[in-house]
Amino acid sequence: MAIAAGFVSAQAQSNVFSANVVGYVSVTNGANQTVMMANPLDNGTNDLLSLLPNVGNGATVYYFQGGSLQQSLKSKGTWSQNIIVPPGTGFFLNNPAAGTNTFVGNVAGMSNGIAAVNGIITLSGSPIPFSGVLSDQGTNTLNLNALPNGTTIYRLINGSLQQSLKSKGSWSQNFTINPGDGFYVNPGGTTNVIQILNLQ
Repeated sequence: MAIAAGFVSAQAQSNVFSANVVGYVSVTNGANQTVMMANPLDNGTNDLLSLLPNVGNGATVYYFQGGSLQQSLKSKGTWSQNIIVPPGTGFFLNNPAAGTNTFVGNVAGMSNGIAAVNGIITLSGSPIPFSGVLSDQGTNTLNLNALPNGTTIYRLINGSLQQSLKSKGSWSQNFTINPGDGFYVNPGGTTNVIQILNLQ
């Protein structure tokens, strides 16, 4: 993952500045293996055509819409459903060929959140391209340790869905989450995990 930050003065004699944080995140997939991914950057359109430009024909994306798992198939260079995948939203990809997908775009704000509603399992990712472990908390981290006790995170690892339960402030498995990784969140209560990017 690479991120570059640029600060441009909005007016020559002013104290007003505009931050532009751009970068790319590369995520690999094996041939005919289903992987959990998430959009880590805002590319302006965030549709499948722009997010997965190098994925071959015959690839399938599975995503949640209206509470059920939907699919989109790539055929003749187009997707059957060219869905929008906002930063921090997870999905499954099954590609007939091994490959590397490179997400390119802007960091979606300096502060962003992962909404967690009690009783609703969501397929998520980090809306700011942070890497770390579940126990990280605070500025410039995934901040997933802010999730309440009773929360379960699920990761697809080597084709098997693995889980980690938070109990008494600790996770049963301290999963590593990288930019572009997708994961399920089954929260122990309604909350909004706020991530803050602080460029010093």
